[in-house]
Amino acid sequence: MQQLSPEDAQAARDVFPRDDAPTQMEDHVWRIPLPLPFALRSVNVYLIGDGAGHWTLFDAGLGLARDEAALRAGLERAGVPMEALSALVLTHAHPDHIGLSGLLHATSGAPVYMLAREDERMYRVWGELTGPALRAIVGFFAEHGLALDESAADPRVTAVAGSDSRDGRESREPRDGQERQERRRQDETARAIARPKGFSLPPLDAIRTLEDGDTLTLGRWSYQVVWTPGHSDYHMCLLRSDGFFIVGDHILPAITPNIGLFPDSHPDPLGDYFASLQRVRDLPARIVAPGHGLPFGAPGMTPGMTLAERADALREHHIERSAAIRALVEAAPAGQTANEIASALFGERLRTVDDRRFALAETLAHLEHLRLRGGVRMERVGAFYRYLPAAPGRGPAPDPASDLSSTAIANKRERAEP
Repeated sequence: MQQLSPEDAQAARDVFPRDDAPTQMEDHVWRIPLPLPFALRSVNVYLIGDGAGHWTLFDAGLGLARDEAALRAGLERAGVPMEALSALVLTHAHPDHIGLSGLLHATSGAPVYMLAREDERMYRVWGELTGPALRAIVGFFAEHGLALDESAADPRVTAVAGSDSRDGRESREPRDGQERQERRRQDETARAIARPKGFSLPPLDAIRTLEDGDTLTLGRWSYQVVWTPGHSDYHMCLLRSDGFFIVGDHILPAITPNIGLFPDSHPDPLGDYFASLQRVRDLPARIVAPGHGLPFGAPGMTPGMTLAERADALREHHIERSAAIRALVEAAPAGQTANEIASALFGERLRTVDDRRFALAETLAHLEHLRLRGGVRMERVGAFYRYLPAAPGRGPAPDPASDLSSTAIANKRERAEP
């Protein structure tokens, strides 16, 4: 556990996440932890200067009043007023990484950098409190066995990565009273998944989009842009020219990033994630700076592991989880919904609606990864999708991470081009 000075300890009690506070990692590099109102207690933003007055902030918290207070206090600790920011970089468009981006741009005038197409998701999903995007999520979960009701009015936010329904159906007006009642229920649930009060996005003309392989120059530093789909379809990491590696939620030191399937996401987010892990594994990273947890990678840092070691551990975790999920499917020949499988897999760890949403999305990512490789089948039975064992005669499913290739990401990028 990081040891705090008396001054830092008082600040932590006042505004920062428990047992944490802003840390100067090296000259002109600060990690500022911002509080989160759920089990994952904090998110990191990184303040990086070039020694010549150019300051960049990487990621932007959830957007709660306490986030803003912590960010302002962290910037003050670093001696950099919010107005002095020269650029804002968002690794991906999940709410705990974008929530103060509107305020930051309005205060500083800084341009906002994102990977192309992640910006479109950000405005489509998080630009409105309700609407087709959030209603699609509610309906999507219902088809897979998770019926959300008023208990879903949990103020915490699920990090979604989709918008319209997966089968392309257009939104239409309800035809009768029963449909109107169902629509109202879905809208109420959608509001539980929506952005928190204080959440703000920058205007469209503030966004500067990047492409995989670009070199982003910020002051005297240059960064290689690396597309790393999996946790989000257009997640990006940034490798600074001296090996400082900003990884967002792609690689986390103590927990596994949630790899979930949502409406309108890529069809195989787990396959994307395996390929992305392989892609970054051997990059010349001197320090790995994650979105949650402590930085690692350099000699003497805690936790003590290399980028390659952590990437391998995450890969093995997901291989083992896929095997466990396939075993659960094979144990029920009549079929189960993804929510039933998730409940069996996670058991008593599912304490809240938020937990259940994350668990279902992750279980679906594994099930679809297996289905696309012949390891399981899916059928529509009435209002629900059910997963069943593979058809008789099919051989064992391949290693879920064995289909990696050096061109997988490039090919997917080409298919994603408009």
